[in-house]
Amino acid sequence: MQTQFEEAKAKTESLQANAARYFNPNEPLKLERISKPQPGPNEVLLRVKAAGICHTDLHIMAGMMPTRPPPVTLGHEIAGQVEQTGPNVTQFKKGNRTVVHFISPCGNCNYCMEGRGVQCENLFNRPFYGASHDGGYAEYCTVDADRLVPIPEEVAYDFAATLACAGLTAYHAVRKVGQVHLSENVGIYGTGGVGMYAVQLAANSGANVIAISRNQKKLQMAEALGASYSINNNQASVPEEIKKATNGRGVDVMFDFVANDQSITDSTNSLANGGRLVVLGVSNKPLPLDAQSLVFRGLEVSGSLAGTKNELVDLMGLAKTQEIQSVVTRGFKLQEVNEALELLRQGEIIGRSYVSI
Repeated sequence: MQTQFEEAKAKTESLQANAARYFNPNEPLKLERISKPQPGPNEVLLRVKAAGICHTDLHIMAGMMPTRPPPVTLGHEIAGQVEQTGPNVTQFKKGNRTVVHFISPCGNCNYCMEGRGVQCENLFNRPFYGASHDGGYAEYCTVDADRLVPIPEEVAYDFAATLACAGLTAYHAVRKVGQVHLSENVGIYGTGGVGMYAVQLAANSGANVIAISRNQKKLQMAEALGASYSINNNQASVPEEIKKATNGRGVDVMFDFVANDQSITDSTNSLANGGRLVVLGVSNKPLPLDAQSLVFRGLEVSGSLAGTKNELVDLMGLAKTQEIQSVVTRGFKLQEVNEALELLRQGEIIGRSYVSI
């Protein structure tokens, strides 16, 4: 029989959970035992099954992107199983497999009413999971029930988690912002996890896809996922190779997932007249744009963030029917999260990785 001390210890441990927490810029995350969160009236408690590892976490840890006052649990690509529901939640029950739409538009402003929730006037007034609200680098997290999307049984938790940001960001950029069409020439500048999903989505739209990276292994993966041409920009001039691949025309759309001086210059110089540059990389300094090229060649430049909850629903459907493939190549335990983040920083992760308990 358990002693009273052992019973009290077991009860205390059942009310605690592990989490990887951000405290200060340029410091590793700290693994802590914290109080197990409890769902509010309109929330769900998720037992996290997989949390995708995203470059955004590196931007936060470098002080480039804000969070609520630390500590905060990072991780915004969250897939899990419903553990408990708040009293007002009727659409989910214990055991349901779900993925989190990590940004929370208000639903009431003009942008939201027009279906442009990712441009919501009040976007950061509600939880941004993994930044303004504790995220998925933990055993458990609480989420507003209206931010959840069911995961089909055919889709693995790690795949679903990476679709929540990497896939969703690519989907919105390719389908809504870049508006890729059949037979267009499309450049994917940067073949990280988001770029790998963009390769697939552009190829599935019937485009001629050109992948650009400094990493030959990533280029090989991009070709396996549908890229018809690849450029190693350590070894060749991107604009020159683009011209070769497009019979001298240039690309109709370039998706820039890097966003540094070189990538922006290469991207604009690789566009066909009337071409579209979609910037998804995050930079903490101004980037070069040639105003004369923009004006005289009729170029368009757009920024693209993530996608809407409805788009995440669409992605789950594409994953279910295998019209899009997982780019997950490596998993880590929660206690290995700093190792995983460092490998991502060094460019050593091919595709996407995730952590789990």
